[in-house]
Amino acid sequence: MKVIKPLVIFLVIGIFLSFPARALMADYYYNRVSRILDDRSTEHRDFKAISGDTMASYNDAIKSLNKAAAIVPSRPVYYKALSDIYAKLGRWAENMDAVNAPLPADAPSSQEAFRTAIKHLNKAISLEPTNPDYHLALGRLYDATAGDRPYSDNEFQRALKAYPVNAPLRSAVAKHYLLTGKNGDALEQARILARIDESYRASAPARLASYLFGAFEIAWRVSGDTEVVKGMAPDNPDAKEVLRLFLEWKGIEE
Repeated sequence: MKVIKPLVIFLVIGIFLSFPARALMADYYYNRVSRILDDRSTEHRDFKAISGDTMASYNDAIKSLNKAAAIVPSRPVYYKALSDIYAKLGRWAENMDAVNAPLPADAPSSQEAFRTAIKHLNKAISLEPTNPDYHLALGRLYDATAGDRPYSDNEFQRALKAYPVNAPLRSAVAKHYLLTGKNGDALEQARILARIDESYRASAPARLASYLFGAFEIAWRVSGDTEVVKGMAPDNPDAKEVLRLFLEWKGIEE
């Protein structure tokens, strides 16, 4: 009994110490990715352009992230990083296919890359279901790959439901709808954005960069109707000033 008790204590201490050690090791593999993919020909930390010459680096980065996820599988950020890399590889492979250029032997096809990107992003969401950025990214992936509107719209709505009064998020969704030709949805989100934004109240210089100004721009691109734009303006002096600046910028007389 005297021998067993110290052994039990030692094992318990070892188990507790292993958790921070595992986290440190996982973060090492995660942080290693930025060094693997860093384009050293630039002063800033930029990712290497994807090519046959750099594909090995991208595969090394994927291996490093897989090691991080295997060590601490409860960290959603590892799966999000994997999804980002696979999505990047998918877009590159898609462009190569468009010009009938062969892919390197160690490169995934666009379908395989996008499918894997979606899988990893779904895993990240399962670990952090209220993260709106993950839902936004997944919605964009669904839209870009399968063109599956019900799936993409569902993810956008989940993102907005998590933070319904978040102006940057609402703006991102509205712009996505605008860029993908979903004008009715873009206008709907722009109207909500105009109601919830408070950034234009900070100072006079902030008005041109406000989300309210951006909402007016989306409404103008969708409708081309000044009355639609004017109808979105909140009823307060600051918002009216943003509207005046927007119309002036467009060369429209009130």
